[in-house]
Amino acid sequence: MATAPPKDYLLTPYRVLDLTGETGFMCGKVLGDLGAEVILVEPPGGHPARSIGPFYRDEPHPEKSLFWFAFNTSKKGITLDFTRTEGRQLLCELVDRSDIVIESFAPGYLDALGLGYAALSARKPDLIFTSIAPYGQTGPRKDWKGTDLTLQARCGFQYLLGDPDRAPVRISVPTIAAKAGVEAASATLFALFHRNNTGEGQQVDVSIQAVGVWQMMNATSFPIHHGTNQRRAGDRYNAGFGNARAILPCADGYVTFFTAGGHMGAPTLYAVSRWMESEGKLPPLMRGKKWEEWDLARLATDPQAQQEMDEVNEAIATFLATKTKWEIFERAFTERILAAPVNNVRDLVEHPQPTARGFFRPLAHPELGTEILYPGHWALMNHAQAGPRFRAPRIGEHNEEVYCHLLGYTKAQVQEWQQRGIV
Repeated sequence: MATAPPKDYLLTPYRVLDLTGETGFMCGKVLGDLGAEVILVEPPGGHPARSIGPFYRDEPHPEKSLFWFAFNTSKKGITLDFTRTEGRQLLCELVDRSDIVIESFAPGYLDALGLGYAALSARKPDLIFTSIAPYGQTGPRKDWKGTDLTLQARCGFQYLLGDPDRAPVRISVPTIAAKAGVEAASATLFALFHRNNTGEGQQVDVSIQAVGVWQMMNATSFPIHHGTNQRRAGDRYNAGFGNARAILPCADGYVTFFTAGGHMGAPTLYAVSRWMESEGKLPPLMRGKKWEEWDLARLATDPQAQQEMDEVNEAIATFLATKTKWEIFERAFTERILAAPVNNVRDLVEHPQPTARGFFRPLAHPELGTEILYPGHWALMNHAQAGPRFRAPRIGEHNEEVYCHLLGYTKAQVQEWQQRGIV
């Protein structure tokens, strides 16, 4: 029986020079996961992001950062101090042999070193130069600094996150820069497509704040469609037509549930009513209800309507508290119930759907004597593949390969540079 030939990766012919830090790592990871040869450039001694935890087996070490592992798969790694004259020359030689440069320095920093887009594109006109910055390369805030926390606030997330009677909260793990990296990779691919058709390079300018605003999804449309802003509501949803708990406890965690009438919510309430009735748990207030006529628009002005909403919501919450996340998910899937589990990491790793698709992929870590499970392919294609190919690089792991084999220098020269702190 003949076996299918192995699939190639889409970006195998291309080389990427990754000059980013933690706000841009995701861009290079996506391009590397698509097959590009990504060369990550660190300062001699390692990038400061290697100090970001958590760490493998809780052992703080620059070679054991799980943050570093997660965002730098499918990359080779070299060390280089390009603030020095010889380092700048080496970087330019690498640019000559690359298709794409990605960077996340403060606007103007690379220009001051003679390594910005203007200088490098004069040297290599078809170069794609992707810049990722908190507020982009132009405009009145271009020189503002930004962290994940401050950018969440500037994007509007914290206006909506948390209980209304308390201070706002943040999304617990860094998300804004990761999303910006994905968008930067997508824009870079459009620029690559354009270059392959016209021969023209260009600079791609990514504002992390602008990307974050797009993550707000429906909240940004509220002033236009509802004449008001969506408000912080804690574990309740407040969509202009009702106010009910959206996160409900279940037997082994939490689920989201949408309590609403009308054409959108009625199928859910009919289905969950049948489920409750089959187990003798349907309260009188939910019997014989015509849910499609349940006018939740009255909730904003009618306290009695809000009380009815709360009573229905509480009855459903009491019932779902006896069910597991998986029971609720299976029922929701088969009976059109607007409910879904609030998954933790273990739920995702053990879920039969990603397991059946082979989503999680073990990558070898010989330096640790083990394998670590990673999120794998984020797309399935007929004639190509995507996903992490190998673990993140150790400090200077590919110095010899890049400087000797790619640029043609001798090992003795590389050793001399290492002694002088250039690489």
